[in-house]
Amino acid sequence: MPNKQRIATSLLAAALTATGAAALAPAAQATPAAQTGGAACSYRQPTYLPVGQGVTAGTVAALAKKDVYAGTVEVPDGSSSAKTHAALWTGGKYTDLGTVADAEDGLWVRGVNSNGTVVGGAMKVTGHTEGWPQTENYPVRSRDGKLERLPVPAGAHDVIATAVTERGDIYGYGYGADDNNYTKVYMWPADKPGTVVEPTGFPRGSEVEGVDADGTVAVTAVSNPEGTWRPYIWKDGVAKTLPLPSGAPNASISAISNGRVVGHGLTADFGYFAVLWDKDGRVKKLPGGTNATAINTDGLILGTGKTNLWQLTRAKPALTGAGSLTAVAADSTITGSAPAVGSKSANFPAVWRCS
Repeated sequence: MPNKQRIATSLLAAALTATGAAALAPAAQATPAAQTGGAACSYRQPTYLPVGQGVTAGTVAALAKKDVYAGTVEVPDGSSSAKTHAALWTGGKYTDLGTVADAEDGLWVRGVNSNGTVVGGAMKVTGHTEGWPQTENYPVRSRDGKLERLPVPAGAHDVIATAVTERGDIYGYGYGADDNNYTKVYMWPADKPGTVVEPTGFPRGSEVEGVDADGTVAVTAVSNPEGTWRPYIWKDGVAKTLPLPSGAPNASISAISNGRVVGHGLTADFGYFAVLWDKDGRVKKLPGGTNATAINTDGLILGTGKTNLWQLTRAKPALTGAGSLTAVAADSTITGSAPAVGSKSANFPAVWRCS
């Protein structure tokens, strides 16, 4: 496959899975119980978040402090299809952030901070070659209730924003003008609006998966030519390698919180299993999991597999039913989407509160 086709295909796949959503375990109408931070916790029916009139579907993709959520909604555009808009919920209030130019074929949200700054990416199919889509990705952020594109260095392409810190620094990744095989990290500093920099010290091929409260950045270094994934954490210009799980020549990161990192290992025969890198740097398998997708400050972990919920390495009763799970808050509220009453297909933004 020609290089440009490979890039377009891999980025299209990344766009479709960018939120890291975990499907609910297939057992409808169950009422699981969990144990979080030493207190009994039950997740019952989802609570649906408000949306605008005419919205046909949506999901919560990211969260910050209590009751600050961000995601996407599908809004009718007057034709037989719908446009994807970014959305923000703060204290129960819904804001439609709209879309940006050149987002006809994809818009996704990857992060939000407590001030309500939402970041993500947009995608447009620019053509086809031998049946393969040619795409361009663009980094976006919200400002004053609307989305806007972020600047990228001259010649850079297929750049997306994936994380935003509490002070407003935005991190992302994409391809530079000099190399179409390895991504590099970009940062949009809060104290220099309208500018973009390339932080030093990141491994070649880094893809930013999250930023911890102390500024530690979690990345997966991807080498397309060699077909390898390697987990790293980076802080103040210095990257540290995380150990590969036993039996896995490759591993990928999904999230970081309070010094802990989660993701999955990949065996030589392409078997996936969920893992936690704890504060001591040791890597541990999560029983019954194929991937760990989110973690909160207390070590409550979301993922996929026979089990989709853990307290550190201890499996919890799985959350079950239709829909998907995307993130977990400090108060153990879980976000995602669930089918509306009477609907078998359309999912709407929802939260499962710990009670």
